[in-house]
Amino acid sequence: MISDASIETSRQANCVVCGAAGSYKYRDLTDRLFGSPGRWSIRECNDPQCLSLWLDPRPTEVDIGKAYQHYYTHGQADPNSLIKRLVKFLARELAAVRYGYASSQLPWPGKHLAHLAAAFYPGLVAHLDLMVRYLPAPALDRRRLLDVGCGDGEALEILRGLGWQAEGVEFDASAVSAARQRGLQVWHGGLDSAAFPDKSFDVVTSSHVIEHVHSPQKFLQESLRILADGGTLIAVTPNAVARCHTRHGVNWRGLEPPRHLFLASPDALHALAVKAGFRSVSVQSTSRAVALSEIASMSLTSTGRYQWDAKPSTVTWLRAQFYQVVESVRTDANSLDGNELVLTALK
Repeated sequence: MISDASIETSRQANCVVCGAAGSYKYRDLTDRLFGSPGRWSIRECNDPQCLSLWLDPRPTEVDIGKAYQHYYTHGQADPNSLIKRLVKFLARELAAVRYGYASSQLPWPGKHLAHLAAAFYPGLVAHLDLMVRYLPAPALDRRRLLDVGCGDGEALEILRGLGWQAEGVEFDASAVSAARQRGLQVWHGGLDSAAFPDKSFDVVTSSHVIEHVHSPQKFLQESLRILADGGTLIAVTPNAVARCHTRHGVNWRGLEPPRHLFLASPDALHALAVKAGFRSVSVQSTSRAVALSEIASMSLTSTGRYQWDAKPSTVTWLRAQFYQVVESVRTDANSLDGNELVLTALK
């Protein structure tokens, strides 16, 4: 074992996807988001068909919790705030239009409100897509859903309102408490520790979880085990080859050492799911949160820090919105260099 400041680390010299050697892409990084101790380096897979990124050395499983001591808490926001209620409303309307849910409470053309709102806020539809986890309306006998890393349960609550029998798993104790206050069934801990029986769920979803786990393949294999035959996996994660990464390099918000242990390219994520035993695997990219990523990355470039409650300048905000619009157009054209990857796979 290696001791790096107060976080114990271990070496990871080879790619966690394909096992190839990796060259250091970035060295001597610090946590400029939440102030965790230590200095960190990131390797890139030498296989040009993979191009995964990973920390080496990385926090051990015993000490990884120390990297989250000052992490943002999912349960801080008021679930009944105007913005939260508006997101829930728009997500329901979008689900009715795009995914076949019989949930719209508005007559035509009002039920297209989500798309209309997106014209005034680029990337809104992409965010609402995530809130409903890209899922079409379920059959009556295929409604059991588990959201891994569910946070305070905002998406779970929306999915439950759309007819899913939705449960969650979450590491953050305060987020679990907030989710339970919404009346949601949420397990405290990781997917492994929940120890669900085989074939417990028809759908397993996760948003920004797989990049935090030490073994992405084991995470996918456990997801496969608890899925019913014919079940669906949806996993969302930052894109290692995102255009935002290309623009900002070492200052890209998505790197987030030391919490992001692994970042996948589209090919790597596809290969990982196939190795885990899934079939009908597809990977797409999305322009969700490009503007937020741009604002954070520009702050890291100019000041070396990003404060979550800081208000960006007008120039920074406008530049971020420009890239949000540009990347929305690119991902609509099936580009795979969007800000996030969406993995869809069947058991």
